[in-house]
Amino acid sequence: MVVINRCRTTAIVIRNDGAKVTLVPMKSGRLSAKTLPFAEFRAEWQETGYALAQALTTFLAHVMKCGASLEVAKGLEKLAARDRFVVASLF
Repeated sequence: MVVINRCRTTAIVIRNDGAKVTLVPMKSGRLSAKTLPFAEFRAEWQETGYALAQALTTFLAHVMKCGASLEVAKGLEKLAARDRFVVASLF
């Protein structure tokens, strides 16, 4: 899921267990994950109409250029693999 906050920061949710949400906000430099309680996430962030595949491409390109924490790298790769599997099963 691609989300945005009122400061116009775009982020990708890499984990949501119903109680806590882990997301990766786009920023300059090395990317890192941020974990929030679900209620706080719902209050601060809203889903965008931005395509997940396009956002993943942008975030992964940023990771290749500037780096990211291990949690972010694994989370984004897992999302990309899942997205490829879902699209492949449609055809």
